[in-house]
Amino acid sequence: MQKAVFPIQSHADITKAINFMHTNYTQAINEGKPLRVVIDQRQDDRSTAQNRLYWMWLGQIERKTGQDKDSLHYEFKKKFLIYIYRRDDQEFAETCNAIAMLKQNECEEYRVIAEQVIRLCSTTKLSIKQMTEYLNYVHDFAVTQLHVHLTVPDDLKWCYQD
Repeated sequence: MQKAVFPIQSHADITKAINFMHTNYTQAINEGKPLRVVIDQRQDDRSTAQNRLYWMWLGQIERKTGQDKDSLHYEFKKKFLIYIYRRDDQEFAETCNAIAMLKQNECEEYRVIAEQVIRLCSTTKLSIKQMTEYLNYVHDFAVTQLHVHLTVPDDLKWCYQD
């Protein structure tokens, strides 16, 4: 029997899971391999839809400002992503504090280290909730600071709404 996973987001999903168990439990018992049910909460990584929306927005900003997508991505990581990681990851916060100490001590390596940390930060490891927050920051910045209206296509609206 194939492994089955049922994300439960509505009552209809509960019905699907129960129907699957109902359909397959006799065969499983007859084979001497009873069904095992595991229930947990899972926090998915950011979705590919959120990623598509983000890079689409970077393209829209690039067309309006002339600044290329990669440099926009770097600037947004510096402005917004660092804040999210620093708030949500204690080890990362400690790293940022150590870098800030280098800056205070006028250490020459400060800029190189800080830039490398920014480059290594990635939206890939964000949860869906964190990526939504990041998208909100990028959207608000584009509208208020760059005066760029960002579009959200109908097929991606679900991945942006909080």
